[in-house]
Amino acid sequence: MFGRIINVFLSFILACLAAGLTKVLFATTPSELAGLPADVAADKMAKVVDWTLSSGAINAIFAAPFALVAAAIGEWRRLQNWIYYALTGVAISLIGFLSHYSNENPGAPTIVNNYALTAFLTAGFVGGLVYWLFAGRSAGGPMATNTGGSKTGGMSGDKGKPPVKHVDATKPASSMDKPKTASSVPSSGNQPKKA
Repeated sequence: MFGRIINVFLSFILACLAAGLTKVLFATTPSELAGLPADVAADKMAKVVDWTLSSGAINAIFAAPFALVAAAIGEWRRLQNWIYYALTGVAISLIGFLSHYSNENPGAPTIVNNYALTAFLTAGFVGGLVYWLFAGRSAGGPMATNTGGSKTGGMSGDKGKPPVKHVDATKPASSMDKPKTASSVPSSGNQPKKA
């Protein structure tokens, strides 16, 4: 239990850092970094790391209450599907975008544009996937395996239940469905005869 809590916490931190890096890479693109001379690129990379840590910390502060609820639901319901965590990350990021917009000063430049919205939504998606990769895919414990050998999990509610044998009530039961007894098994001729 304690190990699982640590896993969820560290996965949340990694997800916030991944989301922060995604936002930074929207501001300072990899192609821009690749075209710089070596000495300038090293300085710019140091700034990218600094901005990533700052953005990750802001992400963690803002997203913590939402992510705590989402992680608790994921653990409780054993949601191991990546879609749940990716969409949760997008939703949290959209809330962050809208909170930025609602706190803007009148007359100041606005955050509302397609590029900023894309950066926020992509960052939420990446953060959700990173969380799923490290904690979400094992939410609630390992995935149950049914007797057919296929894994169950994700958002289904039949984890760990044996497969159900469906019987067609319109057909009469055949002799194949009846249990075999000693008297119903045909003699093979190799058995000794009773005297």
